[in-house]
Amino acid sequence: MDLNRIRNTRIANSGLGNSFELVENCVASLIGIQAQYQQFGEISLFHRVNGLSRDMLDEKYSRNEIIKLWGQRTTVHLYVPEDWSNLHAIYSPRRTWVRKHCEELGVDLDELLDRIDVLGRSQRFVSKEELAVLMGNQAKKLMTWGGVLIESSLLGQIYAVPERPSTKFYAHRKWVDGISTEKWLADLDGYELDRLLHRYLTCYGPATLADFKHWSGLPNYALMNAFHRIEDGLERFDVDGKVYYYPEGHMDFAKCDLMPQVKLLGKFDPLFVSFADKGWLVDIKYEKEIWRAAGHIEAVMLIDGVVRGTWRYAIKGETIRFTCYAFERISAKDKSRIVTEAERLARFLGKQLQEVVYE
Repeated sequence: MDLNRIRNTRIANSGLGNSFELVENCVASLIGIQAQYQQFGEISLFHRVNGLSRDMLDEKYSRNEIIKLWGQRTTVHLYVPEDWSNLHAIYSPRRTWVRKHCEELGVDLDELLDRIDVLGRSQRFVSKEELAVLMGNQAKKLMTWGGVLIESSLLGQIYAVPERPSTKFYAHRKWVDGISTEKWLADLDGYELDRLLHRYLTCYGPATLADFKHWSGLPNYALMNAFHRIEDGLERFDVDGKVYYYPEGHMDFAKCDLMPQVKLLGKFDPLFVSFADKGWLVDIKYEKEIWRAAGHIEAVMLIDGVVRGTWRYAIKGETIRFTCYAFERISAKDKSRIVTEAERLARFLGKQLQEVVYE
């Protein structure tokens, strides 16, 4: 095992190359798709699921097979509902910034959460405006970056209904599974974090414990307890002074051979939010071109496993225009391949490709 093999295995494990037949399998395998910008969460799925269309996604959303919840790093993701109880078990006992925020505003968080729970149970969908009325004159502050809704989600009350371009409605868990809170909690066994770590290493590995800490947002003591419980079932690789882990028996060395492909990865793609070490995929001199201020992560051009630049798009009517910001010269052949991929992505977004330009 070396850094090239680690890179190639991670790219393959991440599902790039349209590896999944079912979108829910992709969402479950990657343990959520970051989606504070709905369109970019869907672009992450587009690159990983065979023949995916937005109509297919809308059908999954309407059947509650994919929902939006707050999870790792208290950011909103697309998840399968089955992961909700895991998120609750792992994250709800931990003090988030929300409780402190409410204390500073003089708001009784627990009382507010009770009222959100009652409202959510009383009707199928709750609009953002209805929640604002319930929260009163400090609603805007209470819902900043999710705010109180983060706590409600982690408690197993409210989920965000996936829709584009942004969330307008929320709904209660009772409309998803109909399981009582008592039964829901009784099914937890205390080993949810152990399984989460194992799943992370299977999908994102080989990876270090620092990578898992970055991805999960969990403190050292919590992850180390889980690590020691599953350590005997892990293979260990020492590369350049770092220790990488992978579940025993899961290593497929065929994945170490990189598949040639061009991908216009969206903002916050799983490859760029899931590892503490950024140098495994990107030349460190380009780090600030991708990881921007305030936690923003740019959309990236990935060509044959190498990051070649970033990109953005602009929509005008029924057309879409891609602007690429190349780190270095891109050959005519690769520009042609980028156009082909841009056309494919444009169709997914329901637009006609106008042009691809470089700046």
